[in-house]
Amino acid sequence: MAHTVLSLCYSPIKSTQQDTDDDHSILSSIKTTCDTIMSLYRSCHITFSKFSPPDTTASLSTTINSTPPAYSITVSGPHDAAMAARTKLLQQCPCKTQLELKIPMKDLPTTFTDPKCHTAIFESIQLDTYAHISLVLPSTAHQQTSYFESENVATLCITGLPRHTELARVRLLVSLDESAKLHSGVLLIPRKLHYLICGRKRATLNPIIEETLINIYFPSPLLDLDTTTTEDNVKNEGDHATIDDKPPIYITGNATNVSRVQDMLTKLANQKAKSMYHKDSNLDARKLDWMQVHRRDDICQIMHDNGSFIDFPPHGSKSSAVTVYAENRVNAERTLRSINFLACQIYEACFYFHNRDDMYADATFFNSISNLVGLTTTLSQVSGAEVAYLSDPGCIQVFGTENNIRNVYQHLHETTFSKIYHQNTVFNVELSNDQREFISGKKNGKINKIMKTSGAKIKFLPFGEYNFILEVESSSFVKALDGLTLLQEELPAEISFYVPESYHKRIIGVGGKNIQRIMKKYGVYVKFSNAEEFASLGGYYGNEDNVVARTPMKNKTNLDNLRQAVTPKDKDFVVQLFSIPFRRHRALLDDYHIYLQEVASKTSSKIIWPNHELASDILTLVGPQCDLESMTQMLCHMVSDTYSFRVPMSTKLISVLSSPNFEDQVIRPLQHEMNISVNVMQVLENGAKMKINDAIDGGNGGQQQAIATLYSSMDPGDLSETSCTIPLTMNKAHLDCLPTALDILIRYLRKNQVPLYKDPINDATDNRTLSSRDHLTTDYGNYPFKSKLLSSIMTTGI
Repeated sequence: MAHTVLSLCYSPIKSTQQDTDDDHSILSSIKTTCDTIMSLYRSCHITFSKFSPPDTTASLSTTINSTPPAYSITVSGPHDAAMAARTKLLQQCPCKTQLELKIPMKDLPTTFTDPKCHTAIFESIQLDTYAHISLVLPSTAHQQTSYFESENVATLCITGLPRHTELARVRLLVSLDESAKLHSGVLLIPRKLHYLICGRKRATLNPIIEETLINIYFPSPLLDLDTTTTEDNVKNEGDHATIDDKPPIYITGNATNVSRVQDMLTKLANQKAKSMYHKDSNLDARKLDWMQVHRRDDICQIMHDNGSFIDFPPHGSKSSAVTVYAENRVNAERTLRSINFLACQIYEACFYFHNRDDMYADATFFNSISNLVGLTTTLSQVSGAEVAYLSDPGCIQVFGTENNIRNVYQHLHETTFSKIYHQNTVFNVELSNDQREFISGKKNGKINKIMKTSGAKIKFLPFGEYNFILEVESSSFVKALDGLTLLQEELPAEISFYVPESYHKRIIGVGGKNIQRIMKKYGVYVKFSNAEEFASLGGYYGNEDNVVARTPMKNKTNLDNLRQAVTPKDKDFVVQLFSIPFRRHRALLDDYHIYLQEVASKTSSKIIWPNHELASDILTLVGPQCDLESMTQMLCHMVSDTYSFRVPMSTKLISVLSSPNFEDQVIRPLQHEMNISVNVMQVLENGAKMKINDAIDGGNGGQQQAIATLYSSMDPGDLSETSCTIPLTMNKAHLDCLPTALDILIRYLRKNQVPLYKDPINDATDNRTLSSRDHLTTDYGNYPFKSKLLSSIMTTGI
């Protein structure tokens, strides 16, 4: 009977939005899962362990993060039972992740700062989504993390299985909107239509959002990885009925606009359902599993860019069929090309060994299950790959990234038994069909040269409509790796970019002489697509890209040199990121919608707002490099921040702040010359409440004079035990003026002998503060602010 020993690194989905939750209860959950699966497949034995991942900072693959997770599982038993157990393990992974929503305190509704109120909200969401939610408020004033208001944030932590945390995040965002007095509504349409109604890069949806100022929260486009929880998912493999489920789309905003958008999207969904295009394709089943775990963000981005939906088979089901739904054939084909490109990032290696007792005296190594379990577990842990030993035909099969494969090879090469029993090594590399001619060279010259140099055999194997397989084989460990290494140096490295078609002829030159000279100089092949070709492709790597450059991997450093050589300087589009707290996005669109459109038009730039369900602070600015600076400054003028200048409360402070001279010499100059607003009324009111307990009940006109008169009769140290803050409010464009403004404020207070903190407790360059009571003094000392005061602050916002 064929026997299989399979080891894999066990982890939840990998996403930039998710962090792995390092909870000690995970080991217990994994043990329970393994015990349950072993009870289903009694001929299988499953072991698991937690281990320290190796350091992969010196990764051989620059494009793939191959750091393995910290849990390893090994399954041994008859082949069919072992593979069935693998399916269950993938589908029922109990590893939890954590999502965090960081919100500045001033943007957090008061409902969420009151434990009595937010507890009920959290419990309701937890009951519906099975995720745990907690609120972490910033520290007290004496231990605050930053003197900038925008950086004192509350953190909403969502912990649970990945699908549960994503559901809980959407529900939490809706609750935040409802607490801000926005109306909410729900729209139910089939999941496969969600991205179709959005359009490519949400080109259809974004104008609706800007016009109606609604927030719209879509569920994840990927079906739940746990396919055991619903009846629909236990159907035969290949049955894709689950894509017709209707997960809720939440819409918040003005009640009239919410109803209006619901009607608009319902009509749009009905239109798309009648006219949409769909196409089936086949990929390697294990690569589909890998994509859903390790390239989840890439898959979502592909659907976002193309306005399409990819229907994957159930996770771990061994089915290779995928179906793509899109508005038209161009979008569907581009989606399939992109998915097949992801598949090319995964390699397969097979190391064949002699394992028959009659051939070698000590061949019992391969007949010992404990030996094989130890070997595959070690190989999986040192590499992060999925490693299996198959007794028939007697090989170690490795599945992972290039870096994973090389790590396994290195470990096997160093073992003694591999030198004795090794029979053959095969590496499989998947490539796009349109790259076949490039990798072959003229009359197969490149491949023949590699085979002659390395001594390995290389074969072209057909695989599907979009990709083919390059097989590197040798009976020598060293020759096989040499062949793979030489092959990788010749693999195509590509970039794509946009150049207006009106520039194409000038760049190409008469008879192509100009572009031929540039290609020869950099050793890079360039292809310009005209409008007709571009329309048929839908773009290369980027939706707008109409130029693709290709060169062997060994020459990839010249790709950017060529791009700069052929791109007109005034059309050199670049991408820049800008951070604005996500809770302020709607207000900015409301206040500056027309102005934003005018500036974008004048600078030939555009602002890409993040999808609402991601709760991201990051805006993406795209445009000519020479114009993005003005776009950035424009955004800086729209976003304000407040710096809290902390001082000890004292009678002298109140007296100085309430004097007319302070307004004439500090408040007005800062407002008129630097656009920095200083507000001291809260300090004066708090001081009054502390000493007179609402004894002053006169009108606003006499309050300031009454406070000043009252404090003039008090002992100088009466209020020295309490700290207070003087807020300085400015927009981000005027952050450079803050050191000067603080200098004016501090010098005035020192001149009037107001007690201040000695150490740089107000230094914006230090996010950590010291205990205020340890640093009371009437001498502030040397002013600590230098030209680099706000360098760390400005880089986060611009």
